[in-house]
Amino acid sequence: MRKVVFAAAAVLLALVCCAVAGAADVSVTLEGNIVCAKCTLKVEGVDQCQSVLLVKNTAGKDTQYWLARNAVAEAFGDVCTDIKPVTVTGSIEEKDGRKWIVATKIDPRQAPGAD
Repeated sequence: MRKVVFAAAAVLLALVCCAVAGAADVSVTLEGNIVCAKCTLKVEGVDQCQSVLLVKNTAGKDTQYWLARNAVAEAFGDVCTDIKPVTVTGSIEEKDGRKWIVATKIDPRQAPGAD
């Protein structure tokens, strides 16, 4: 009986671990503007260009998603002093008190009012 309980607990633990690991891989699509943390936002302690996606939340304030450097982000390039409206698809991670998005796709979009 002990072996059955132990085996059931081990299986349950394995399922919980898989569910937690899989939760980080959920893909989301966000619309916003990519700006530079150093040049545009003037974030203290940032000494090189770093792209940040600004997304308006329900309160109308910007939520920052720092764009993780990968092949997709490198292909999009740095924005420096520009503001580029985009749609970004990827997974969200929290690291060092910041939200990071690991992009799998970045699509430019037209700025509102720019017909």
